[in-house]
This record gives sequence, structure tokens and C-alpha cells, in this order.
Amino acid sequence: MPKISLKDTPAGCLAKAFPSLSDEERRALESLGLVLEFDADELIAQESSYCSGVYIVCQGLVAIGKYAPRTHEKRVLRFLAPGEWYGLEPFFLGGKPVNLQFARTIIESTLLFFETSRFRAFLEHHPQALFDLCRWFGREVAMLEFKLTREATESVDRNLALLLLALANKYGTPNADGTVRLEFPITRQTMAELLGVSLETLMRMLRRFRERELIETHRWGFEILSRGRLEEIARAPELYRTIIEQTL
Repeated sequence: MPKISLKDTPAGCLAKAFPSLSDEERRALESLGLVLEFDADELIAQESSYCSGVYIVCQGLVAIGKYAPRTHEKRVLRFLAPGEWYGLEPFFLGGKPVNLQFARTIIESTLLFFETSRFRAFLEHHPQALFDLCRWFGREVAMLEFKLTREATESVDRNLALLLLALANKYGTPNADGTVRLEFPITRQTMAELLGVSLETLMRMLRRFRERELIETHRWGFEILSRGRLEEIARAPELYRTIIEQTL
């Protein structure tokens, strides 16, 4: 999977997360963190459990999501790649410190953990870092607004087309004939959870896309046969496609 970059150093992640800080300030922050390593498909934090701090992904891929209150059906909201945060919402909201989503690794992952009081003390002495975190939240709000509106008003085929395009643009490898090879370490079940549909519904959608010669499916992933026709189905502005790609 040559286009997939799923590894960074703690220093590299903090440089992306806090461009407003100097190298010395980022080194001071890194010294406050604890490096945690997880196997594939390992739970990092459970929804509604006690939240003791915040995490930044340094290596691997993490899925975050929620469970339906009545059915306990799992819904994956997005992926976290190196340089992305988990746990900032309860950190800033205050009140009872509980995790608002679950977090589970997709592949072997390394995260840098900051205990709440240490992270808060650092931000109090480095207020410029708050601007960097506000930029993160701004992107998250824009992505969620688009996602909620689209899922409420658009067909499942359009949402699948958008997901495939976003994955292909971020992780795909173009072939000489104009097709795109997409190898990505997620299961069909996780794709269904991302789209908010059952696995059976997703399989029917993929079959329709195969019959329309939009994609081919393989054990290793997908081959996008017609990016142009998927774009016609997705009908998403470039700004939102970029935002979606950043959250995958």
C-alpha cells in the first residue's frame, strides 16, 4: 500500500498538531506524554468510561464511534491517522470526565497519551497552542455538518460513491489505464458502520456498483474502474471531499 502513511514519530505528530509552538516547546510537551502501544483490533477507550486524558495517534489507524442507545448497534464515525486526536471533547467540556466515543485500533497502533492535569497545565502556559486545537475542532464541525446533512438527504449509493472516492484519493494507487487500485486495511463491516447501513445493505450496494462496472472487488480491496462516473454519483463539492479525506 505505497500511498498509505500510517507512521510518524511523536515529535512529528506534535509538529503537525501544534505548528504555533517552537521545537523546544514541543519537546517539553512530548516529555509529558506516555507512549502506548496497541495490537490490531484492541480497545483503547470505551464509550461512557472514565476519561483520564487525551491521545494523539503516532502510528497505525484507529476507528472511533458510538453505540446506539437501545440496540447497542455500533457506528464508526471516522478514522484517526497519525497526528489526529482522541479525547479532546471531554477535556474541554468539563463536568464528568467520560469518553464520548469508543476508540479501537484497526491495525497495530502507537499513541501518545497526556494525562488531563498535565495537558491542561501545559496549555495554560502556552495559550497559542489553543489556536491550533481550535483549527482541529473547526475542521471536525465542518465534517460532521456535511456528514449529517448528506446522510439525511442523499441516497446510500451517493454516500458509498463519496466514501470510495475519498479512500481512493487518499490511499489509492493510480494505474496506467486510468483505474485506481485501493488497498486499505478495513473490513466490509467497518465500511458498513461508516455508512450507517447493515452489512447486507453494503454488500447489495457493492454488487450494484460491480454490475454498473464502477468498481471491482478483491480480497485485497477495490479497483476503481471509473472515477468520473463515481464523481457524478457523489456530487460533492471539492471542499467537502477534502474534509472527508482528512478524516479517513
